[in-house]
Formats: sequence, C-alpha cells, structure tokens
Amino acid sequence: MNPIAVVGAGWAGLAAAARLHRAGRAVRVYEAAAAPGGRARRIDHPGLGLRIDNGQHILLGAYTATLALMRSLDADPAQALMAGDLDLRSADGGLRLRFWPLPPPLHRLGVLLGSRGLDGGRGRRHLIRVFGALEPGRVDPSATVADWLAGLGCPPGLMTRLWEPLCLAAMNTPAHAAQARLFARVLADSLGAGPAASRILIPRDGLHELWPARACALLGGDLLRQRVRAIAPGPAGGWRVDGEPHESVILAVPAPEARRLLAPLPDAADFLGGWTEPAHSAIGTLTLRLARPWDSGRPMMLLRDDPARDAWGQWLFDRGASARADASRRLVHVVIGTADRYAGRDPARIAAGVIAQIRAQAAAGSLPPLPEIEAHALVTERRATFDAVPGLRRPGAATPWPGLLLAGDWTDTGYPAVLEGAVRSGLKAADAILENR
Repeated sequence: MNPIAVVGAGWAGLAAAARLHRAGRAVRVYEAAAAPGGRARRIDHPGLGLRIDNGQHILLGAYTATLALMRSLDADPAQALMAGDLDLRSADGGLRLRFWPLPPPLHRLGVLLGSRGLDGGRGRRHLIRVFGALEPGRVDPSATVADWLAGLGCPPGLMTRLWEPLCLAAMNTPAHAAQARLFARVLADSLGAGPAASRILIPRDGLHELWPARACALLGGDLLRQRVRAIAPGPAGGWRVDGEPHESVILAVPAPEARRLLAPLPDAADFLGGWTEPAHSAIGTLTLRLARPWDSGRPMMLLRDDPARDAWGQWLFDRGASARADASRRLVHVVIGTADRYAGRDPARIAAGVIAQIRAQAAAGSLPPLPEIEAHALVTERRATFDAVPGLRRPGAATPWPGLLLAGDWTDTGYPAVLEGAVRSGLKAADAILENR
C-alpha cells in the first residue's frame, strides 16, 4: 500500500504523522523549512550563542490533546513541564489573579477570593458576570472582546491591566478587534473549567524537546526536507505528491500554501471561496542573557505596556524559575504581541525600552534588581498567528476530494491560533483517514 503524505512538519503535521505511524500506517512527511516545528520551533541564535525557541510558549492544563500526545510518545508531562496553579501577577505588584484550591463550581469563588487589584467591588462583580457568560455558543459571533466585556460591566482599568494582555496572549489580536466567541472558548476551557484546566504549564527545556523531537525520531527517514510543488489525484485512485503515489494526503501547511496547492484541483474555486484567507500578525520575543540567574521567584509575570514610551512587553518569563539547563536559567524572555506595531523601528531602541520597562516595574513590585545583561536578541515571527476577528470563515478537516484533508491551527478548531488547536487539527485529520480505511 502506498504511504500517506503529510505535507508540513509543524505541530499539526507531526501530530497527524505520529498518530498514523502508531496505528501502523506508512507515512511520508514533507517539510520545506530547514527545521521541523513550524511556527513553534528552535533556532540557533548567533547573538546569544545559544539554541533557543523562536518564541516563548506556554500550555494549559486544558490542553488535553497535547498532553495525551506527549504521553503516547513516552514523554512525561510532569517531567517536561513546570506546572503551577493559575497565579497571574503583574511585575509591579498591582494585580494578582489566582485560584484558591476549591472544587468546581466553588473554584469561581476562589478566583475572587484569591485576587487583588480588580478595581474593588465593581471589578469583582464584573468577573462574576464573565464566569456566568462563559458559554461560547451564546456569545454573539460578530462581537469583539472589548464589546463583550464592556457589556459585562468591565472597569476601564481592568480592561487595560488584565483583559488586554490576556487577549493578546490567547489570540495575538487586540481586544477591540478580536472575536469574543473564540476568547470565551479559551476562558471556558481554562478559567471556567476549574483549577486543573487553568494550570500554567511552562516547558522546562525547548519546545522541540517537549514532544516534536520524539515524533521526528519515530518517523526517522520518513521526514523529507523538500517543498511540495503540486498534488494531484492519481490515475487509478489515491494521490500524487510531486508525481509520487500516495494513498491519502494531509495538508498541514499555512493557509496561503494550502491555497496554492489546492487551486489547480477540479472545482477548487468553490471550495476556496467558502473560507477566508486570514490576515496575520507578528509576535516578538526579546531574550536577555544575564550574567547570572535573576531568581525573581516568578516564572511568568504581566507587564504594563506603553508603546509610546517604548515599553512594548506584555509578558515576562524568568527562566531561572522554570528551566533545567544552567545556560537557560540565565535567560529572560519578554513577549510582545501584535509586534507589527514596531515594524521599521530600531531593534536596539526596542530592547532598551523593554529593559527599562522591566527594571522600573520590577522595582515597583519590590522584585530583586535585574542582573547585568550580557547580550540580548529580538526575534520576530512575522506570521505568528492569524488575526482572530469576527466574520472569519475557517475550513474544517474535510475537503471535496476524498482522501485529501486539511490540518493546522488556522482550520476550524474552535480555538484561536494556539498549539492545542494545531495538535487537535492534526489528530482529527489522521483519525479521519484511519476511520475511512
């Protein structure tokens, strides 16, 4: 029997390939980039002299498909991830959102009791309304996050300090433009589902070591480094990928690449016209290499951003509190959402502004001073996520052509562009092939 082609070795493609391989199916994976992992991969950065992830990512306890995939590849999440109960704190000490360990549904009361900086009673009443509205199917699909939260009585200060950075973290789309229904889905599966689902999981090592490295080892020589030029139905059934026969094909590539490969197929125009090619936004990550670990005691903190003052960061990760390797423990990562905003600016000025931002807010929060900075690097993933806006039409896994399926975080996963959505889409496409055997 001919192998199944998986085009793309990002998290969606590798998840699909691993599932098929473990089911005893022959798989051939095509990847155009020099390294697997897609938009969550490792890079060698000469300025730091280290191998780092192209961006700082976290997982949640609600990421059940990713955690199950890790276990299926003999990766122990308890060893590979630093797990902590939800405890979001701003570096300046002005805001804290955390769970008290109460069983559902009392966990929602635990959030209110364990938090501060919520603008008093008005903010607490707003959070109660948010918890009561976490049914994504009841959220107006045309509403933005800002409109939805305003309708739930959100104080302006809480929008700025809490919801804006959370929305950027979850969707990389500003609250005034992001789709409320998708945001409500993320909140429902995390904050709304209880302490276990909302646990923050930070990789102790790199993203590649989390599980993609194991998937690549499993596939061995079946991972080919080449860009696919064309796919076409086979003359006697099945599919041809660059002329080579395959039983089925999973396209786990970005949306523009999927359109390029699908466009020559019969009746493709109608199918492609049924979904939107989304716009994309960048994510920036400023990495600081310190002379010694910072030891702030907080693996993850909120930053108040103010781009007008070159204070671009929204989230800070002190790897001294989460990493295993000595070299990694001297790193600090600052995540900058919707990083298209700083396009054309001097990277050195961006870095200087963010470093000043960290120092000022850490001092306000009585954190230890930031140690001496030996080197820094700004990495910008220019097509990091699709813009999760109202009215976005996303295709499912199925296509009009038997044996040809789609996967990727941009497909209709029910989530914004997050790692769990990519994994679920790959597993869904693989399961469709296995069910139709």
